[in-house]
Amino acid sequence: MTFKKIMLFLHRWIGLLSGLVVFIVSITGAIYVFEKELFALFHPSYVTVTAQKGEKILPLSIMKANAQHVTDHPINIIRVPATTDQQQVYIFESLKRRPKKDIVGVFINKEIIYWDRIFVDPYSGKVLGKIDVETNFFWIVRQIHQFLYLRRDVGSTIVGSSVLLFIITLLSGLFLWWPKNRKVAVKRLKINFNAKWKRLNYDLHQVLGFYAFFVAMAIAATGLVWSFKWWETSIYWLMDGKRPNTQIEEPTAPNNTMREASIVSLDLIWSDVVNKHTVHQGIFINLLHEVSQANVTIYHTGNTLWSASDTYAYDLRNGKPYFKRLQNDKTLGMKWRNSNYDIHVGKIAGRTGMWIAFIASLICASLPVTGFCIWYGRKFKKKKMRS
Repeated sequence: MTFKKIMLFLHRWIGLLSGLVVFIVSITGAIYVFEKELFALFHPSYVTVTAQKGEKILPLSIMKANAQHVTDHPINIIRVPATTDQQQVYIFESLKRRPKKDIVGVFINKEIIYWDRIFVDPYSGKVLGKIDVETNFFWIVRQIHQFLYLRRDVGSTIVGSSVLLFIITLLSGLFLWWPKNRKVAVKRLKINFNAKWKRLNYDLHQVLGFYAFFVAMAIAATGLVWSFKWWETSIYWLMDGKRPNTQIEEPTAPNNTMREASIVSLDLIWSDVVNKHTVHQGIFINLLHEVSQANVTIYHTGNTLWSASDTYAYDLRNGKPYFKRLQNDKTLGMKWRNSNYDIHVGKIAGRTGMWIAFIASLICASLPVTGFCIWYGRKFKKKKMRS
């Protein structure tokens, strides 16, 4: 058996084995690229506000208190929009996951005890809406994309293994496509839309596959980070020579008398954050009440091609910072890891990159379909000829 026949065998049967999962993951991935934009399209009253001239943003503690009134669970996540988005709401979330040892059942929704997302007008303090994230369309799409809506440890293994097989099919497909000369190359870069169905299907498979190859490889490689810890560790090792310590230390001597103190200290923390970054691209605040800790990640443009962010840890009892990890202090591996999601969805290159990722995802979804049609057509043709 020649090397080309081995590649054809691998391309065909590995593609058939992983095709259904690749199709599902690619379709859901294409949808999730524009998750934020689509959510705003379907829920405009939840995410946009109209600010009067000179109207100031309310203290964060007041907005948090108003959000707390509409949920029975403690607020522990705050999402602040970019300073350029003056018409955007502040988002408050109450989220609690079930400990891994207590997870039962096979589906992903068994991992979350509760998850409310509340949208607040930062100028009036009015609660504009609340959703149960577990039943939200885009959250379900994401869980199908990452885990096929199965339990995390089960679904991530299936998805990750299928994506690894997909990478092999991409590489073997490129080998099979590679032309002998320039004349053949020109022919293989064009789709003959006037051809009969079988030829058109073949062109769609090989030509679109070639054009999407590099983007598809980037999407697949970055996606594996969420499926396999060894893959993430390997990239860290290639960039840093080891897996860096990304943990954030806790404040000293935590206590349990801080529910009242956190209300006051939240505004002190916010004042310090605003002084550090008067202009930003969004802020994520994680309130860890059980250890009197608030982790604040501030996203900004920075003079870098990476997705830049600075992280600070505050003591919720007094509002004072005690830990920081700035963008300039991060290792190469840490910069990559913080940018991995933006690379995965094309956001690293702005709106243009997101459209490229969207189109590439649709092409990836089409490859198992056109590939199956090629295989089935040839198999059916052989049977017909024998009869």
